[in-house]
Amino acid sequence: MKKLIVLLGVLLAAPVVADTKAYTRIEQGGEIVLTDEKCKDDETMLRAYWYDTEHYTEEGCWRDDDRTIYASWDKAGEMRYRKKRFKVADRW
Repeated sequence: MKKLIVLLGVLLAAPVVADTKAYTRIEQGGEIVLTDEKCKDDETMLRAYWYDTEHYTEEGCWRDDDRTIYASWDKAGEMRYRKKRFKVADRW
């Protein structure tokens, strides 16, 4: 019982991790991932990132712009994506 209480305490003290809201495959073999975490550069937007098969990763911010997903990437600049391209992530 003592071990269970300690385990629960550790789990409750763990930092909050962002959940994936949606994702899509990219031509380079990786994915664009949209999270529900506030973006550190613009708190009116949410955090996004993408990665490819060469292990390159880039951070950015995103928002739902009615008909599109607007993303502002650290190096790749501003992009718009069709919403229907993204799959909504399953909650576990």
